[in-house]
Amino acid sequence: MNASLFGFLEEVLPDHEVYGVLNGLQGLAEDRLVPLAPSTVERHRQVSEMPGAWLGSGRWPAREEDFEGYAINLKNRGVQGLALIGGNGTMWACLRLERAARRVGHELAVIGIPKTVDNDLAETDHAPGFGSAARFVATAVRDVGKDLESMRNFEAVRVLETMGRNVGWLAVSGSYLKEYPEDPPHLIYVPEREFAQDEFLKEVKETHEAYGYAVVVVSEGLRGRAKSVSGEHLKSPLLGGVSRELAQLVGEELGLPARGELLGMVQRSCSLAVSKRDREEARLLGTKAAGLMRARVSGVMLSLKRRPSSSYELEIRCVPLDRVAGVERPLPEDWLWVPGGSVPEEFRKWLEPLIGEDLSPYPANLSAQEATWKT
Repeated sequence: MNASLFGFLEEVLPDHEVYGVLNGLQGLAEDRLVPLAPSTVERHRQVSEMPGAWLGSGRWPAREEDFEGYAINLKNRGVQGLALIGGNGTMWACLRLERAARRVGHELAVIGIPKTVDNDLAETDHAPGFGSAARFVATAVRDVGKDLESMRNFEAVRVLETMGRNVGWLAVSGSYLKEYPEDPPHLIYVPEREFAQDEFLKEVKETHEAYGYAVVVVSEGLRGRAKSVSGEHLKSPLLGGVSRELAQLVGEELGLPARGELLGMVQRSCSLAVSKRDREEARLLGTKAAGLMRARVSGVMLSLKRRPSSSYELEIRCVPLDRVAGVERPLPEDWLWVPGGSVPEEFRKWLEPLIGEDLSPYPANLSAQEATWKT
């Protein structure tokens, strides 16, 4: 988010007066705008590589009728253009704000800059933020898997929970470093498929019998009729806690020691896991948005489109906001995980340039090679 912000600022500050909106829509509602002078931006240049949002963010409960007030605040200040950075909710707000500005007689140029680790924005190959979060998840699954493999004589199951309210892009990214069936993750469950408790328990049991341990990855928005230990159905979706529910279920129903691990917000804020290309693309979109605003383009979200080529090449396009707002992009059916299967090769090829080509699987533990040595 900060990379896109600074890409935008560095492009427009030489000859435009710029204000930062504090805390997203809340700042628009409360008219909390702060001037951003070139000297301030230069002094805080390192912010472009910092997690979080320098201007603050939030989930403000905006109603349809509120947007005319936001537009009037901007009109009264003489603001001619507004760029908002974010995901589905942000693009919904962009569309409504542009329409509201027209209703109050204000020629406001509104541009959406995509950013979401869930990768659920429509009309773009991917969204900045996703590549770095996917890199973190792939690394965490690989490393937690090795940790559990070494302790499988006294621990059995770990359920890792990724972000992904309604889509499983991050969860399936946990399979990026899987080479063989015995490599983690052994099982993945995503919101795009109905969750069946009996099948889940059966697959965990079979995996444990085959390998002596099981690493399971689930999206936070897992849907279905799985029952909690209290006998009630899991909420649909249950955000932030489904891994622990399922781990407890495994312990009670299968008698296997299991841990639920919530990867949590570290997925989108771990600076050690940042993908270089992800950050570069985020900055590029900010710069491009500034150029479009100079040209008085409005009502669009910037989109990343891959060119048909053996190498990774992108072009930046403009997509009308009404084709993005309120639309979620699920995983393609042929990229969904199949228990006992392998990582879809097309998905791996698509993901590699976003994550970075420097990650690799670990070799098998010595105990796993013992039988080979004896023969």
